[in-house]
Amino acid sequence: MKLLQNILVPTDFSDSSEKAIEASIQLAKEFKSKITLLYVSSYEKILKETEILLEEAIHEKLSVLKLKIIEEKVEVPDIIIEKGVEFEKIIETAQEIDANVIVVGSGSKNKNDKFKLGTTVEKLMRKNQIPLWVVKNEPVSPVRRIICPVDYSDASKRALLNAITISKRFKAELTVIHIFEPIEVTSIGSSVNSEEENKNRRDKKELEFNNFLNQCNFESIKYNTELLEGVPFLEILRAAKKKSSDLLIMGTTGKTGLSKLLMGSVTEKVTRELPCSFITTKTKDITDDYLESFIRGVESIINPANLHLQNGNYEQAVEKFMLGLKQYPDNIPILMGLVESYKAIGDVQKVNFYEAYIKEILNRLWGEDYLNKIKF
Repeated sequence: MKLLQNILVPTDFSDSSEKAIEASIQLAKEFKSKITLLYVSSYEKILKETEILLEEAIHEKLSVLKLKIIEEKVEVPDIIIEKGVEFEKIIETAQEIDANVIVVGSGSKNKNDKFKLGTTVEKLMRKNQIPLWVVKNEPVSPVRRIICPVDYSDASKRALLNAITISKRFKAELTVIHIFEPIEVTSIGSSVNSEEENKNRRDKKELEFNNFLNQCNFESIKYNTELLEGVPFLEILRAAKKKSSDLLIMGTTGKTGLSKLLMGSVTEKVTRELPCSFITTKTKDITDDYLESFIRGVESIINPANLHLQNGNYEQAVEKFMLGLKQYPDNIPILMGLVESYKAIGDVQKVNFYEAYIKEILNRLWGEDYLNKIKF
């Protein structure tokens, strides 16, 4: 079962942030998620008494928002107030609560808005590894049409898998697009037939597109695909407008020009022009299967550690297993790896310690009768 457990919503109480909260409520209802509210204060060098009064006022406002969310039958486990640089504190908090997605407002052209999300969004996309949902500053409507640009990279495949999952939950129509840039021959003496060359390129891209799509399961959703020609930045904007998309989902570490849509000096301009809200993904899925994610995480530690063990690099194996134990306490395969490593090193004391550790865990989980039946 796909889970989206924790949603982080940074707010500054602006209209733009209100839209982010509305969108997060919509998302939480579909995935039975929890919402954590965050306010980041950047004030400096003020009287302690004033700081206390400000924090009390902020806490009161956050409490009002919490009540509003709870009334929508969505759980709010915490409200958090931090002081510092907005994007840094947002990332830190998201990591601390193990957020599946950060939902932020795109900001507005109103100069009185405190939360400068043109800049903050750009920095979050550059520095943050957690999926980011940027909500346009306009009335929030149900997600009915989703568009997902792909460039065949791992990043865009991850984005597409997320788009498929979200499409299923919202019963939305999904459009998957790929854009390739045709060549233009301007030299008079060139023997290259640009029209024929572009036709061949298109045929090749169409085959690649189909092969890429065949890696995904589109069962039970309504979807269509489009192979477009032009500048990726412009074609994505045009496609989103043409389809009247409610949501754009894309990877931000792809191998072509897709990332330029939301990166660099044009970020603020694009977030204003894009006709819909958008989600960017990097290394973490917005909808992660908890068990699969857990297994992948453990395997990412055990496999290289066992390789060190097999190659006689016992100290490196111990180092890897110990790092894994910090991340996954009481994990039996990791503890067994430590036992084997210390046996190879000849550290009997450590072997006895971790064998006793394993027995204690098994006894706690299964009872003494089970422990007596197995040959340790």
